[in-house]
Amino acid sequence: MMPVIKDAIHGNVYISDAELKLIDTPEVQRLRGIKQMAVAYLIYPGANHTRFEHSIGTMHITGEICESLSLPKEETRDIRAAALLHDVGHTAFSHESEGILIRRKMGSHEKRGSELVRKGASGEILKDNGYDLKRICSILSGEEEGGIINFDLGSDRMDYLLRDSHYTGVAYGVIDCDRIVHTIRLRGSKAIIDWGGIEAAESLLIARFLMFSSVYYHHAVRIASAMLGRAVEFALEDGVVSLDELTRYDDAQLGLSLEKGRSKELIERMRSRKLYKRAYELELHKLNDDGKKLFKDYSSTKKLEAVIMGESGVDELIIESRQAYDDKFGRSSVKILKGGKEYPLEELSDIVSSIKKTEEIRRRAIVACPKEKTKTVASVCDKFFKEFLKK
Repeated sequence: MMPVIKDAIHGNVYISDAELKLIDTPEVQRLRGIKQMAVAYLIYPGANHTRFEHSIGTMHITGEICESLSLPKEETRDIRAAALLHDVGHTAFSHESEGILIRRKMGSHEKRGSELVRKGASGEILKDNGYDLKRICSILSGEEEGGIINFDLGSDRMDYLLRDSHYTGVAYGVIDCDRIVHTIRLRGSKAIIDWGGIEAAESLLIARFLMFSSVYYHHAVRIASAMLGRAVEFALEDGVVSLDELTRYDDAQLGLSLEKGRSKELIERMRSRKLYKRAYELELHKLNDDGKKLFKDYSSTKKLEAVIMGESGVDELIIESRQAYDDKFGRSSVKILKGGKEYPLEELSDIVSSIKKTEEIRRRAIVACPKEKTKTVASVCDKFFKEFLKK
C-alpha cells in the first residue's frame, strides 16, 4: 500500500517509498518553516501555509500531467522528484530575501536548490533509488525552461494559485486545474497548451492577474515586504546575519536574528503590526523618460529615497518599486497548439492581450513612512515628481 498524505487542496496525495524518503530529508523538511507568502499573513491572517505543502502539491499536479501525457514510468518518477524539490533553494520569507541575495551575487533559488540537492541527503537518496540526478538538477536549476513544472501554466503556478487563494480567502485564484492538466502537450522539453484548453489557459492568467492585483501586490503587503527587506539589508550590513546564514535559516531563525541592531525597530514594528503607511503612490506609466530612470533598478530607487528623505527631513522612509523593474511582471510565454502549429496565446486571445495592457497600467511605486509623517512626505513627493510626469 502506497503512503498517502492528506492535503488541504488536493485531498489524498499518494507517494512512493522513495518520495517519502525525499520528503523526510533536511532540505525538504526545512520548508515547513518558510511561509509560502512571506509576510502576507499580516494582511491576510490565513496565509500561514508553507513551501512544504506547496512542494507536495506541485509534485501531485506534476504526476497528473505526466499521467495525462502517458510519459514513461522512469521519466515520470524523475519529474515528480524535481517538482517535490523545486523550492529547496528558497531562503527565509521566500522571495523577500531573494533579490538581496541576487544583488550580492549569490544566485537564484533555482541554482541554490540544484546545488543543495546535488550535495545533500536528497541527492544521495536519488542516486540510491535509481533516479537521474543530473536530469533532476537540470530541471531545478532552470536549464529546462518551459517544462511542465515551471512554465506559465505549469504545476508550480497551478498549485500556488489554488493554495494561496484557499488560505487567503480570496476566490480569484480558483482555476480549472483539471482541464489545463489534460490539455498540456510536450514538444521536446517545452510545454504548450492544446487549442481545446485555451479557455482554461485564459482563466488561469486572469486568476494570476487578479491575485497579483489584490493579494501579492496589495499595498500593505508590499510595504510589509519592503520593511522586511530593509531589515535584512541592515542585518547584513551590520554583520548581524551572514550570507551563509541567510541561505540556511528558516523564517523563525532569521526573525530572531533580525531583533538586533538597526533591523530591530523594523521587526518590532512588524511584530506589533505597526507598519509604515502609504504616503504617496505613483502610477509608473505616467512617467516620462527621465522619470523612468529614477526607478530603473534597486540602486536607483535607493538614491531616490535619499533625495526624498533629504527634502522632507524624514529619516524613516521606504520606496517600494519592484513593479518598475520586475521583468516577469506582465510577461507570458504560453504557446497554443492549433492545427499542428504553435501560436503565442496573446495572438489568439484578446483577453490575454487586455490583461497585459491592464497590468502595465496598474504598475505603481509606493512611498511609505511612519503614519505621523505621511502628510509631510506626500507634500514633498507631489512637488518632486511633477517634473517627471508626461506632459
